[in-house]
Amino acid sequence: MVMDIKKNSIFTVEELMILAENGQKDLIFGVGYYYENGIRTSVDYAQAAIWYEKAAKKGHTEAALRLALLYAQGKGVAANPKKAFQYMEQAAKGNDLNALYNMGRCYEEGIGLEQDMSAAGYWFQEAARRFYEAAQVGNPQAQYGLANCYAEGRGVEKDEAAAVYWYQASAQQDYADAQYNLGYCFLFGIGV
Repeated sequence: MVMDIKKNSIFTVEELMILAENGQKDLIFGVGYYYENGIRTSVDYAQAAIWYEKAAKKGHTEAALRLALLYAQGKGVAANPKKAFQYMEQAAKGNDLNALYNMGRCYEEGIGLEQDMSAAGYWFQEAARRFYEAAQVGNPQAQYGLANCYAEGRGVEKDEAAAVYWYQASAQQDYADAQYNLGYCFLFGIGV
């Protein structure tokens, strides 16, 4: 049985580090997650990066995504667009929905590689397709991601009404970012 580290913070970071010594990638990821989010310890992005890298080397997809974001933002590590892209690609190959979308952004904006709008389109379409599949079964994060695709016209035809529909579906499941964006749409009359 694998415990969801993000929802179950019964351990101190020190206890989790001892448990992670067995090499189990979810526990190693958990140490990084504790450090990144200040769970039962101080926020320490440098330590988060160290532990995420260990977990990513063992194939942990979310660790690769979070490490990519740390490299992209220069949090706890020197900003390095090439490493950000490499870890984002690892996460995308592991089928992380957010990484698929972010791969599109990397190609669109030339983060860590040459700008390539054709490749950006491919990744946005793949993200939209996968978001749609997960959104249909009620995944609020996927509903939010799909709404963003519709709102921005990335991977799909821009459709503000569809964006509002998916923001609303996600917001009804208490997804805070969707609630914010839905309020923004209503405030400014976008897609309503």
